[in-house]
Amino acid sequence: MLALDVGNTHITCAVIEEEEVLLIRRVVTETCLNTGTFFDHLDLKGRSLPSEIVLSSVRGPVRELIAQECKRQLGTAPFVVNNDTPMGIANLYATKETLGTDRLVDAAACYHLHTKGKRPGIVIDMGTATTIDYITEKGEFLGGAIAPGLVSAYRGLLAFAPELPEVGISKVESPIGTTTKDCIRIGVIAGHAAMAQALSSMMARAGGGDPLVVYTGGLAEVVEAWMPGEYIRDEHLTLKGLSIIYRINMKSC
Repeated sequence: MLALDVGNTHITCAVIEEEEVLLIRRVVTETCLNTGTFFDHLDLKGRSLPSEIVLSSVRGPVRELIAQECKRQLGTAPFVVNNDTPMGIANLYATKETLGTDRLVDAAACYHLHTKGKRPGIVIDMGTATTIDYITEKGEFLGGAIAPGLVSAYRGLLAFAPELPEVGISKVESPIGTTTKDCIRIGVIAGHAAMAQALSSMMARAGGGDPLVVYTGGLAEVVEAWMPGEYIRDEHLTLKGLSIIYRINMKSC
């Protein structure tokens, strides 16, 4: 199976067998839009294109582009996951029409893989935006928070303070910077981790129980050293969730 998570910045792809992630690839979303193709940019290391493809997308034009390519190359449409797709959880969000499907997919993956109905869960997904969402012990998605992503916040800082130096987004070890560049990196990276922890703690108090916190996303590795040891980092959470949702729906056919 090929699982595709189409984000605003990247399309993250995985070849998955059962629950094992065998191959990960990332393609720049704008590259696909500019060239009008997706599979031309996907290097599967000699593997043939799987006949089963599942995807979720926050970019409608990219979803349509991939669907058309699947029909041309495989003779079948991909299984597209949206907010109405059965996921084995209940969606209690008040404005379902504005909810990003990736948040629901993450919640479903957290419930099926990690909390398993034994405790509530909180999912932190660090990408272009950082989303933090709460799932009850019964598998009810309540909602959460959307914050600027780590890089988005950093770029915003530079836009409003153009005399600050640019820095690389990489791991930091100390919370006390001795140069301006170090101070910026610490504020951006450790500060983002602190924000995610604080919001998670607030949600835990508001939602009750003892939620398990799972974090994921392209920037999760950068903040890992600043996250509590009891948090679980699952870098392929969304892709695993898509695979699980696909299997749930195939069983019901």
